[in-house]
Amino acid sequence: MSKLFHAFGFTLGNVAVSVLDPMPLYGDNAAVASGLRPEAGPLQVYTWVDYVSPKAIAAFQRKYGASVRVTTFNSIDEAIAKLTSGAVHFDVATPGFGDLPRLVAGKLIQPLNLDYIPNLAANVWAPMADPWYDRGPRYTVPYGMSSTGISWRADKMPGFDPAALANPYDAFWQATAVKGRVRMLDDQRNTLSWALLRNGVKDVNTGDKALLDRAAGDLVDLVGRVNLKFANNDFETMPNGSVWLHESWSGALVLAQRYLPKGTPADVLRYWWPGSAPSSPGGIVHSDQLVVLRGGRNPVLAHLFLNHLLDSKVALESFAFTGFQQPLRGSEPAALVRAGLVPPNLQSTGLTQDQVAAGLVNAPLSEAATALWQDAWARVKATA
Repeated sequence: MSKLFHAFGFTLGNVAVSVLDPMPLYGDNAAVASGLRPEAGPLQVYTWVDYVSPKAIAAFQRKYGASVRVTTFNSIDEAIAKLTSGAVHFDVATPGFGDLPRLVAGKLIQPLNLDYIPNLAANVWAPMADPWYDRGPRYTVPYGMSSTGISWRADKMPGFDPAALANPYDAFWQATAVKGRVRMLDDQRNTLSWALLRNGVKDVNTGDKALLDRAAGDLVDLVGRVNLKFANNDFETMPNGSVWLHESWSGALVLAQRYLPKGTPADVLRYWWPGSAPSSPGGIVHSDQLVVLRGGRNPVLAHLFLNHLLDSKVALESFAFTGFQQPLRGSEPAALVRAGLVPPNLQSTGLTQDQVAAGLVNAPLSEAATALWQDAWARVKATA
């Protein structure tokens, strides 16, 4: 674990990970006081492309009379570098929980005043209202949430069913019949974790070099077997039919419906998450967070924006645009189907509270483990 975090062991998803003590507070980085009026704006939001719904933004602007400006980044490293420079003054950002050590230690985010965010207690699922990675919470509220699973084109791969395999994680290694049509995520933690899980290793935060070497070797083998490429644009390539089998984040498959050619039914898209069945080998869940940035000029307005995005009605409007579920009451998988936002064949893209609580997570790594993961991933990418 990072030196920033003081941890004690516990079991999550049937494997030992770490529960973190509350993240540190600093005397020179205090939360905004209660009872203040919101600033005039404009509110500056720094996030991924297409990650905040224009309808949600418009509703916030009408309610508070302040404009919202969205700036996007392509990677969290790019975002943190820009924030560290001090040359920008964004108010809100959407990092993952694995990014929190750098953000807190660098005092790039400020502690929250939950008086301004009543929807956290009113609407957020219990596992995420006081999460393991930010006890309290002190710095974050949850935002986009997803699982990592298998997506495929049912019309191109009739009869394919990863759930029927003895080891669903082996689906990619068995896909030689669709060589050249196979992709995995261009994401170090998710894809190396996939290979670890295929080998029965449920500690997806391991610092064991032998286990990581084996995972990297298996992925190198897979590159040769199926002409594997690594990409994160499955929401485009699956609908257009250029790719038939993909390791995917669940939200990308919901978004992929928008990109289907006219006349192509949504039921050609399928998704299966390895944590969706009681007998499964376990599956990865992850979420991004909403944070208030220390360098922002609108801290009260920023808190109110976080509260706005945690409104259950607003969350459904956001989901319709982003495809990424929020862990709020009214956003359960069956509810999303009933609302017509997800077709029945993609209900498996949604997560329940129990699945979130039992899921495997990619937690922050020690410096030594980080180096091992980076070296393993570099060997894989060198072959693709």
